[in-house]
Amino acid sequence: MLKDRHANRAISASSSVGPNDADAGIRNKDATMNTDGPGSSLPRQKVLLVDDEKMVLEVGKAILQRLGNDVITAASGEEALDQFGRHRDVIGCVVLDLTMPGMDGKATFKQLRKLSPDLPIIIASGLAVDQVTGHFGSMQPSSVIQKPYQIAALSTTIQRILNGGS
Repeated sequence: MLKDRHANRAISASSSVGPNDADAGIRNKDATMNTDGPGSSLPRQKVLLVDDEKMVLEVGKAILQRLGNDVITAASGEEALDQFGRHRDVIGCVVLDLTMPGMDGKATFKQLRKLSPDLPIIIASGLAVDQVTGHFGSMQPSSVIQKPYQIAALSTTIQRILNGGS
C-alpha cells in the first residue's frame, strides 16, 4: 500500500504488495502479455514511465516488466524529457503521472507533444477520466489510466497502443 502525498489517498497495485517487495503482487495469470517476443518482426518498444513517487515507479515498472515490456523510468517531468531525448527512437509510449511537483504532467505532456506530435501518451491519475481530459483541451492524451493501476487495464491499454491502436 502506498500513500499519495498529493491527495492523501492510498495507492496499491495489488493487496499483496509489501513495502519490501514491489514485485510480489504482480502474478496475474490472466494478464495479456506483450507479443513482441523472440521471433517477432516488430521492433521491441519501450515504455517511459513517469511518476514522482518512488514506490509507484517501482511497482509500475515491475507490473510493466511482468507484462513483457521494457521500461525506462523518470521521477519528474524534466527527467522524462531528458530520457525521451536519449531514447526517442525506442520509446513506444509514455505513462505519465498528472500530478507532480515542478514540471507537472500537463506541462510534460505539452513538451513531449512538441517533440513528437504522434507519441502515444497515457495519463495516469487518481482523478476521474473526465476530470483528467478537462485539463488538456483540444490536445488530448492517447488514453487515461486510473491509479491505483489495475493490471488488466494497464496491460490492455499498453498493448493496444504499442500495437498501433488508439
